[in-house]
Amino acid sequence: MNAKSRLEHGSNFPFDAPDSWWSSEGRKVEMPGDWAVKAARGVIADLRDRRDIKQPLQIHLIDEDVRAEIIQTLAEIIRLAHEKGGTK
Repeated sequence: MNAKSRLEHGSNFPFDAPDSWWSSEGRKVEMPGDWAVKAARGVIADLRDRRDIKQPLQIHLIDEDVRAEIIQTLAEIIRLAHEKGGTK
């Protein structure tokens, strides 16, 4: 899969969605988030599809507050890297 499809998959199945979002039936509402949050979800979507990594990243194995914290931390790292422009 390519980066675009991982980004879309992360938006369709957001790792940081609360348990109630995952357990609800029918159409799911889109989770809010800026470009960095969407990027973080895309990174996790990519990792969750990789052999040997995907098992520990199963939604039901990680508390929702920890999942949200992971996405927010990744988003902060992504924002900072963008702000710094990749320079040292």
